[in-house]
Amino acid sequence: MIRPLEDCQLRLTHTRAVCFIAASFFAASGGALAGDPALQVEMDQAAHAARIRASIEIEAKPETVWAIVTDCIRAPQIVPNLESCRMMQKDPAGRWDVRENTINVFLLPRIRTVMRSDYEMPKRVVFKRIAGDMRISEGEWVLEPTPEGTRLLYSGLFAPNFHVPQFMISGAIRRDIPEMLRNIESASVQLQSELDEQREVTASVRKKR
Repeated sequence: MIRPLEDCQLRLTHTRAVCFIAASFFAASGGALAGDPALQVEMDQAAHAARIRASIEIEAKPETVWAIVTDCIRAPQIVPNLESCRMMQKDPAGRWDVRENTINVFLLPRIRTVMRSDYEMPKRVVFKRIAGDMRISEGEWVLEPTPEGTRLLYSGLFAPNFHVPQFMISGAIRRDIPEMLRNIESASVQLQSELDEQREVTASVRKKR
């Protein structure tokens, strides 16, 4: 028999898994933050799912942010507890791919989700669950150019195959989704700095010739 405290701890673990899976479409360090993420969380009563809308301003070009958002290899560095991101299928033209994401959360069996993503480079990514342990997992990333760099918009609808109280889902999302966005921001700023440095070196070499 599970005691009340143990039941509460188990539900909290499940809730954290929901947040990690919500972030695990793609699944860094360093870099100054351009601004705090904006976040809106609603419970969709009809779908019995969490609806997320979030955004962050990033001082990096859309092409640079795109490289971070769509990088399967880098994903475990971005998403907490994302154990792996494995490419299963890929369109040679780069218009879509299918990925298997595995979440490894303490006290919970590994959670596997297979996602199909469709790309409109470098503006939009639409992703949707096609197999795995989530009941609903779908959404999109939108990249908008700004004078300072990029506005990254994220929206999604997510629901696990097990019951979790709504207030616990909302609280965990409000903690973990901003962290994910900050990781994207930091990695994008760092990559942009490296690219700019490479361009400066290349330009300097050409002038000397």
